[in-house]
Amino acid sequence: MANFIISYDLNGSDPSHHEVDELLGYLGTSRGRLLETVWWVDYNGTTSELRDALKTLLSDDDSLLVCLCSNAAWSNLLVDESELISRWASAA
Repeated sequence: MANFIISYDLNGSDPSHHEVDELLGYLGTSRGRLLETVWWVDYNGTTSELRDALKTLLSDDDSLLVCLCSNAAWSNLLVDESELISRWASAA
């Protein structure tokens, strides 16, 4: 597993944020919403594979960024910090 940061913008009515959130849960063994549309996911694959899996749900007008992340620093995120630290370390 590796740590990925995903950010997306939905530019239409379909899919919903809930649908994207559910897909992220299906794709990664652990995940956490960092900011409104920024997620951390541990995933057993490449950035391109993760991007392609998400694109199966997103429309052509939606925006998506997938980054492999080996190190990070943060402040005041939506996810519980101690939980993120623990999960981040186990995925790295």
